[in-house]
Amino acid sequence: MKVELLEVFGNDEMVANCARVSYQKEASNYSDEQNEKLINFLARENHWSPFSHPRLQFRLQIPIYIERQLVKTQSGVEYNSISGRYVDFSDTYYEIKQFRTQSKDSKQGSGEDLSKWRNDIALDIQKDIIMRCSAAYDELVLLGVSKEQARSVLPLSLETTMIWTGSLYSFIRLYKQRTKSDAQKEINMVVTMMMEELKKTDNFKYSLKAFGL
Repeated sequence: MKVELLEVFGNDEMVANCARVSYQKEASNYSDEQNEKLINFLARENHWSPFSHPRLQFRLQIPIYIERQLVKTQSGVEYNSISGRYVDFSDTYYEIKQFRTQSKDSKQGSGEDLSKWRNDIALDIQKDIIMRCSAAYDELVLLGVSKEQARSVLPLSLETTMIWTGSLYSFIRLYKQRTKSDAQKEINMVVTMMMEELKKTDNFKYSLKAFGL
């Protein structure tokens, strides 16, 4: 899985400006400390609209089953991904290295790691199904079947490349949702990598801190 931050529109000053426009004021007329205090107030009181003006754009290479979890959060988000109707992308798969048991407390979550011998069997099954599905796709294409239909035999572990664009606030919501204790480990990894890339820019140090990030 790969994460690349493509574009950042805005910063903490934009957040403060969007809030201060209510009083026909600008962030530049205030000190950094005053703007930080305002941002903390906005986050604490759930005045989310000023955080929705800045925009972030990422390029993500992730398995399809993780892409589906990302796009469930729709508010303030746009996304586009590779189309199997046009492109043959049947040769890149996300292979799990360590399988986990089903959670005893959650119908959708996972528990502890499988024992080594069980994990080795699971790895063999995973490798076999990927090889079989990839070969089946190639055979269908050789038969003259359209790509848009041939892709139906490919597994959800197939990696896709997508561009995710959303507001700062929508990303914060996504991050908080997908880093909870009951979130899938792999989606946790993706949003954590996204956050790490965003923090490197230093554009939103006050805003992220205000949300406990």
